[in-house]
Amino acid sequence: MKQKRRLRKEEVQGIVFANIPLLGFCLFGLIPLLLSLYLCFNTFKGLRLHTAKFVGFENFVEIFQDELFWQSLGNTWFVLLATVTALILSIVISALIATNVRGAKGFKAIYFVPYVCSMVAITFMWKWIYDYNYGMLNTTLMDWGWISEPIDWLGSAEFYRVAMFILLVWSSTGFNIILLTAALIGVPRELHEAAEIDGAGEVKRFFKITLPLISPTIFYLLVTGLIGSLQEFTRFQVMTPDGGPGYQGMTVVFYLYKQLFNASGGSDLGVASAMGWIIAVLITIVTVLNFRMQRKWVNYD
Repeated sequence: MKQKRRLRKEEVQGIVFANIPLLGFCLFGLIPLLLSLYLCFNTFKGLRLHTAKFVGFENFVEIFQDELFWQSLGNTWFVLLATVTALILSIVISALIATNVRGAKGFKAIYFVPYVCSMVAITFMWKWIYDYNYGMLNTTLMDWGWISEPIDWLGSAEFYRVAMFILLVWSSTGFNIILLTAALIGVPRELHEAAEIDGAGEVKRFFKITLPLISPTIFYLLVTGLIGSLQEFTRFQVMTPDGGPGYQGMTVVFYLYKQLFNASGGSDLGVASAMGWIIAVLITIVTVLNFRMQRKWVNYD
């Protein structure tokens, strides 16, 4: 009897502990998800829930008719391009580091610094670098004689995307390099030696042996990177809180933020919630497409 009671007690304890994560998901995941679904079909006065008025799909129609939404979508694809560029650059740098070059550990630490530092702090640092009057970039370029007068990196539509592209690529390579370097170290040396005996050059060995073997890691970084790109907000909001010149810094999440916290007092929970669901659908589509396409180039053998 004592043994049965002890077993029952252990079962109850196990059920309680097993349900704690489920309870957390319900409180912080499922309930907010259902609430946002309710919000996106209603309109509100400010941020007051008791002013809810059912409007059906009008919030979605309002978003799709807003030119700023389509521009923010285009800006977000620009971020996706920067993410893919950072991944390609990370593969090249990782391949060089994996060849046991002198100071490889130091290079890994340097490249990893942007990832472990605060994103806000990093963005402020680049904001100072790009400063029109006292920025280090303008000062250096003028000292070298490459430009005759300062460039308005953050205020000019001509140079804004270039500035943000550099920031996005620079801050995205560190984490990629650490994982890719680990994957490259795991590639069997015997395969390269056998291919070298057969007359395969270094470039051919890289594309025929190395890339296929590290493709699962590349795929993981590609999926997580694209999802993160569709959620990009902090760097653009800190760099240009007004959305940048011609709203070139207005990503889809930044657009959601502007809808929810409109400075003119026209905040609408319904439109912001609808925008949140649109972003969720975009992330789902991009992720599904990635998993469908992985069959053509990812090698798990």
